[in-house]
Amino acid sequence: MITEENAKYLNLLDGVLGRSVSTPQYPNTTSEFYFWISKEAKNVELGNLVAALSPDGNVTFGTIVSMHAVMDMESFHTDYISHDFGSPEVQPPTDINEVIVCKVEIIINTSNKVRPVERSDVYFSTSVGIEFALGMDQYMGEDKGIPVGVFENGDGEMTPLQIDESFLLGPEGAHLNVSGISGLATKTSVIEFCIKSIFEYCSEQRGRKIAIVVFNVKGKDLLYFDKPNPFLWEDTQLAIKSRQMYDQMHIDPEPFHDVRIFAPFDRRNPARVKSIRKDGKVEPFVWDIAEIQDDIEQLFDKSSWDDSIEAVWVDIQAVLEKQDITDYDSLMQWLSEERRATYDPRHTNWHGHPKHIFYKCVKNLSSLKGFYDGLVAVDGVKPIDIPLGEIKNGSIFVIDLQQLNERGQRMVFNKTLKKLQSLLEEKREGSEFDNIIVFVDELNKFAPRVREGGKEHIRADLIDIASRGRSLGLTLFGVEQFASEVDKQIVDNSATIMYGRTGYAELKDEIYGWLSPELKARLGTVPRGTILMKHAKFTQALFFKFPLPACIPGDLYIPAADEDITRFAEEDALSAQTAFSQSEGREFDF
Repeated sequence: MITEENAKYLNLLDGVLGRSVSTPQYPNTTSEFYFWISKEAKNVELGNLVAALSPDGNVTFGTIVSMHAVMDMESFHTDYISHDFGSPEVQPPTDINEVIVCKVEIIINTSNKVRPVERSDVYFSTSVGIEFALGMDQYMGEDKGIPVGVFENGDGEMTPLQIDESFLLGPEGAHLNVSGISGLATKTSVIEFCIKSIFEYCSEQRGRKIAIVVFNVKGKDLLYFDKPNPFLWEDTQLAIKSRQMYDQMHIDPEPFHDVRIFAPFDRRNPARVKSIRKDGKVEPFVWDIAEIQDDIEQLFDKSSWDDSIEAVWVDIQAVLEKQDITDYDSLMQWLSEERRATYDPRHTNWHGHPKHIFYKCVKNLSSLKGFYDGLVAVDGVKPIDIPLGEIKNGSIFVIDLQQLNERGQRMVFNKTLKKLQSLLEEKREGSEFDNIIVFVDELNKFAPRVREGGKEHIRADLIDIASRGRSLGLTLFGVEQFASEVDKQIVDNSATIMYGRTGYAELKDEIYGWLSPELKARLGTVPRGTILMKHAKFTQALFFKFPLPACIPGDLYIPAADEDITRFAEEDALSAQTAFSQSEGREFDF
């Protein structure tokens, strides 16, 4: 029975799509129901959100999670015979009955009663119905919604999909994780759009103080937040639809303005930075020994830096503090003198440590100049820190780590995280920020599910952020190709999880066990710009679409002639990594 109250939930223009049915083989339950589709309902497909109207006027909402076609054929052999023993062009003498049946997982109903769906007419849900079903109407009315894209139903109606900012940024829940196949312009693009939406809705409209710190560990993807995306203004179908989405979600499709980029210092490069971007926008950073002394062990594996070497380093640090040695050059000069003093055969140890252990520690420290050139200030170079204290509301700080080897990347990442935590803790009362979002590409590098050897400083810190960061105001946005390779605690503590196109081998992992075989198959083929989202406040996962980002993807950026991008920096980084991997565990000449 259609009433004025329930009519707003039903797409009456497209009419009834089909009727719900409960059979012994496919019974309707309190969590799912089935319905057959009429011959005219050609637009119904997997992932659509439908509304079943029962005779008493109650409306039950749900998502189509599987579809199958049923014919009145006993076997393939029967159909073969009916086509004149295998002639497909021959029409059988009688029509064959065929029906498509949909399985729907229930989200909610208007009566809030837990009952199976009875015989009901099934419609496409309207945008009002979708907002009610997903609970968006509750927080949109409180100005707490953040658009992440649009849900396009089978009838073509696009509904802005908003999530509760309390479950994206905290304090109720927090963190966003995105996974999917590399190279499809999906993972990074959806994060960039979400950041744009957060700034537009939370920062500008609601006055929430937010800053972003981005770690670029691969390629140019994240180096051009400040450059407009020319592809957004083309006359292609994708661009036109993207602009419609921006209009519908009331978001300004302009690039970000308050952007600063930092990269390790490069003595041989006129631009003084180890970065692919060479237009003068990138600022260098480099640290003296005093700044990194507590993190040095992270730069070596266990064969090069064990407990005995750590004990030597602790005593060296005590001398550094006593003699006020803060720069690398002075440290190496002092160590050289200490080593010469132990050449006398009568000296079997250094400060109580075996002499050969002291020598090994010294050689490790001497290797920093070559392996971590750009991180450690040498040859009179003055230290330059990343000015995290200058970050402010609306800022984006990009830290470009791609030309460091993996251990160097981890050290910078770990140091930055600690400083951000201290920044939030120090300013908690009358804080400069409500949130600092940390955006990490290639998250599996920093927080792998299974770590072989080494110490786990960074993974432990990321787990800590995922579990308690929301109370501090530190929010983690992570991106990786394979969610199965990221520590399970980090993924599970993310209130919002998004999946782009995913490989079939990856989909066999247990973390995707909640998906039906049909949804897995679709996730393996979804086009660019389509995401499956699992959100803490939604009882069902949904496919949605998002627009082209307002800033240009780095791999599509064509630099101006005066940017003088060359390959030598990349080649230097590759040769340094190769040398480091070949030499780890060996001693070096000093």
